Amino acid sequence: MLTGCLNDDNIIGENCYDEILNNGEELVDCGGPICDPCDPCENGAWDALLGEQWVDCGGSCEPCATNFNGVLDEGETGIDCGCPGCPACPELCGDGLLNGFETGVDCGGVDCEACPTCDDQELNGNETGIDCGGSNCDPCECLCDCTNGIQDGLEDYIDCGGPNCYPCASEISWYNTGVQYFGDATATAELVGGNLQITGVSLTGAQVGFVVAEP
Repeated sequence: MLTGCLNDDNIIGENCYDEILNNGEELVDCGGPICDPCDPCENGAWDALLGEQWVDCGGSCEPCATNFNGVLDEGETGIDCGCPGCPACPELCGDGLLNGFETGVDCGGVDCEACPTCDDQELNGNETGIDCGGSNCDPCECLCDCTNGIQDGLEDYIDCGGPNCYPCASEISWYNTGVQYFGDATATAELVGGNLQITGVSLTGAQVGFVVAEP
C-alpha cells in the first residue's frame, strides 16, 4: 500500500506495483513497455516456443491435466471434452482454443458455428465466387457463378477470370504464319490465309474455345 507522496506534484507515476491493469501491461503489474515480462506459465497463452504443451502447462510449467492438454485422450469424445471430469464439448466454443470438434478456433465442427469463409481468398463453402455469393457472403461483384459450368457475368471464360473467379489457365499457344504466340486462355489471333493451329494442355476432359471471323 502506498502511504506517501512520491513527488512534489502528489502524483503516483507509472509503476508495476499498484495491482491495477494499466500502462499497457499484459497482465496486472507485468508485461508491456515498462514492467518485467509476465510469467509464461501464468499468461493465459500457449507458448509453444517456450516448450509448453498447452496453455500455461507442460515444459517448464506444471504438467498438463489429461483433460486440458490439446490432445484427444482415451475416454474423450472430442479434444479435452466429453469425458468424466471434462466439460461438454459445446462449452469450448468460446474459449479461444482449438479443441472439441472444432475445425477452426471456436468454430466449425458439430458444436460451434460454421467458420467464416468470406475473407480467406478461397472459393469454398457455398460461395459462387471467391469470398462472395452463396448464403453467407456478400453478392459477387460480377454477378457470376464460378461453379456452374457456363461463362456468365464478367468471366473471361467458363468459370474463370474476371473479378471474382480464379484466373484462367495461361497454357494456350497458337501459330500465325509460322510464328508461335503464347497468351491467356482468352487469346485472339488474326490470320490472313493459311491455317490457324491452337495447341495447349492435353484436351482430355478439357475445353478450348476460339472465334474465327468470317472472311
